[in-house]
Amino acid sequence: MSFSKSVYKYCIDTQFNLIYNIDSTTVLRGIFKNLNRNSQFQRLSLIHHIQRTMAATGNKFFVGGNWKLNGTRESIEALVNTYNNGGKFPSSVEVVVAPTALHIGYVQSKMRPDVAMCAQNVSSDSGFGALTGELTADLFKAWGINWTIAGHSERRRRKQIRGLGHDEESNSVAKKTKHALNCGMKVIVCIGETLADREAGTTLNVCFEQLTFIKETISVEEWARIVIAYEPVWAIGTGLSASPEQAQEVHASLRRWLLTNLNSEVASATRIIYGGSVKPTNASALIACPDIDGFLVGGCSLKSDFMEIINCCPPEWDSTARSELGKRAANDIQSIGADGKKSKQ
Repeated sequence: MSFSKSVYKYCIDTQFNLIYNIDSTTVLRGIFKNLNRNSQFQRLSLIHHIQRTMAATGNKFFVGGNWKLNGTRESIEALVNTYNNGGKFPSSVEVVVAPTALHIGYVQSKMRPDVAMCAQNVSSDSGFGALTGELTADLFKAWGINWTIAGHSERRRRKQIRGLGHDEESNSVAKKTKHALNCGMKVIVCIGETLADREAGTTLNVCFEQLTFIKETISVEEWARIVIAYEPVWAIGTGLSASPEQAQEVHASLRRWLLTNLNSEVASATRIIYGGSVKPTNASALIACPDIDGFLVGGCSLKSDFMEIINCCPPEWDSTARSELGKRAANDIQSIGADGKKSKQ
């Protein structure tokens, strides 16, 4: 294998190892057995590539509030006051809320500046004109709304649970996502399995299929404006919640999917958040999981609990810890000889 291919393979494997906590030293040994003993330039090139890859993980936690179809004039005013009087949020957290389309303008004008607005859905149509009743991404963007949700389970299953029209298919979700990105918006893409899917052992198949439609519709570069919200359907609004272990298992698998199907930069930089009866009592345990980067909150975003959930996030994003892992990998490179053996420290 050529050096350049070895570097590429190592960086992919290293990113995989960082996700799954596998020692990468054995990967390095195989590379350096084939390198000249004096290949300092090659070593430095590999170290630089690893450090650049690890730098891509700099980010913030993400906490979104989906207000769904809730709020009177009076209750929305009171809720905005609750947020505005909710104290300082950690600088490590990006906060976004999604009021109804009717309320979003009022909330935007009254809400504290460190909370961004988000649409709950956008139309499959684009632009302006003779589209009675539609709300396009173009319209939201023109009014300063920079985020939208796409593919929430209450839309993917609207016929099943409410007997309305048709369930939103994954190709429609992908189309809306692409158009929102084209308009300059960022998108929270919701995925997740039903209870029947989980009991059948097809959780990952369902999630991967939903993501595949997105992958086939947007460019690799556009993933920088995507947040993935894993929301097990059986946990939304039921009071049930996936255990931290269950959630972490799926999140780690989703990150591995990004790595395998896109690249290491997308896998490390994309925020994968959890939604499904998130509340102050389980938020700390969930956010402690290495692949859970925040939350999409439903009912608790309509009360002061939301501020508690935000404050469950660590005061710093884990880029320092990931950077340390990158440094350790670089040290491993420097300590492995041309024979592939690691020198004693």
